[in-house]
Amino acid sequence: MTKFNKTLLAMTTLLVASGANAAAFQLAEVSTSGLGRAYAGEAAIADNAAVVATNPALMSLFKTNQFSVGGVYVDSKIHMSGPVTVTSPLNRTPKNPTGTLATGSAHYNNVVPGSLIPNMYFVAPINDKFAIGGGMNVNFGLKSEYSNTYDAGVFGGTTDLSAINLNLSGSYKVTQGLSAGFGLNAIYAKAEVQRRAGILSDAAKNPDVMTVMLPNLKKMGLSTLNNTAASLKRLRALEKDSTITHLQDKNAWGFGWNAGLMYEFNANNRVGLAYHSKVDIDFEDDNAVRASRTIRGQGSAAGGLTLRLPDYLELSGFHQVTDNLALHYSYKFTHWSRFKELHATFDDGELAFHKDEKYRSNSRYALGATYNVNDKLTLRAGIAYDEAAAPTEHASASIPDTDRMWYSVGATYKFTPNLSIDAGFAHLRGKKIHFTENQSIGGLATVTANYTSKASANLYGLNLNYSF
Repeated sequence: MTKFNKTLLAMTTLLVASGANAAAFQLAEVSTSGLGRAYAGEAAIADNAAVVATNPALMSLFKTNQFSVGGVYVDSKIHMSGPVTVTSPLNRTPKNPTGTLATGSAHYNNVVPGSLIPNMYFVAPINDKFAIGGGMNVNFGLKSEYSNTYDAGVFGGTTDLSAINLNLSGSYKVTQGLSAGFGLNAIYAKAEVQRRAGILSDAAKNPDVMTVMLPNLKKMGLSTLNNTAASLKRLRALEKDSTITHLQDKNAWGFGWNAGLMYEFNANNRVGLAYHSKVDIDFEDDNAVRASRTIRGQGSAAGGLTLRLPDYLELSGFHQVTDNLALHYSYKFTHWSRFKELHATFDDGELAFHKDEKYRSNSRYALGATYNVNDKLTLRAGIAYDEAAAPTEHASASIPDTDRMWYSVGATYKFTPNLSIDAGFAHLRGKKIHFTENQSIGGLATVTANYTSKASANLYGLNLNYSF
């Protein structure tokens, strides 16, 4: 993939998708009907062709061809605050015991711009036992943007990563009550990560760099080692909007599979179990930039990184308790603990970046209800709790992960027996968290930001469904 500084890779890995709407960088927004019930019952409910993205075994419940297309618009509100400082042990004096070179603010509002998460699915029953289906959705993704002159530019810049999932699935009715499904997934991913100097520009232009740091280097006999003096001069030439790290790969692929089971106790009660495999994506960049190389006077070079996406398992239930009311629930376990570190190298073997992530496997709990008002109108509501995957000590300014609550409502309106539209809304609220990020700059100085993060999001969904 690419090599780049610690923040850079941390961002890439925190893909996410608007960190307020899914744990780490996993996205739940596979359909609008699911959005209206906080995605409760996803592995056991067959509202429309979106079952392709959740549990392919559910395709066996359809008697006619199904098509669904739409998307979910995510309006995230992520606010960052706190101080950012640059210090150097080479700048310590009796009057400046911490070696501070510059101080600034890490405050920034609306880190994540609004984004649309699209979906499209098709299901075709072949006979009473077989059905096939295909679809496109986004399971993982992230987009965050800070201004070009943001003080904490080494931690927050532009991060844009998407992983579009293309799926082909089949289902088979094993017995009257039991169905099984299997799917193959091709994930097309692209990424761009850019970090800028920010407060490093102020620090580099501090007179202490030449009057205190350089003399100290000479006393230590290091003023010529690794061209340190020249590195200091390059630092002093930085402007706030100078790019110190950049990665871009618009054509990366990964492959995986998914499987599911569905069992109907009777027409009103069923359970479903769905599994999606892990996926590894290799990113490559022939012109990746890393801060320490830039400071040493070296240009861009080729390098790579493998992003290890987790596997996940979902257990769901659906129960039609009255002629009009149904209750449903889900438990989802995501194996984030396989995501231990980010390790990138240049093709020549030089370490480009290493950061211990130490993610924890997490759980999601959802409870929802569906009410059929009449033959044309169906109402939905749901609530869910998402556990964070990233420990607070490994949070990132790109998208801090946090526990969050979902509050959802939605509806389906049938224009005809074959044509319907889904609408959904969810409000997500995350916990306030405090964390610290540190970045060493060529061994000469350290940038430290002490962050407080608050996150919430509103999600708006719309899908068109057609059966024929």
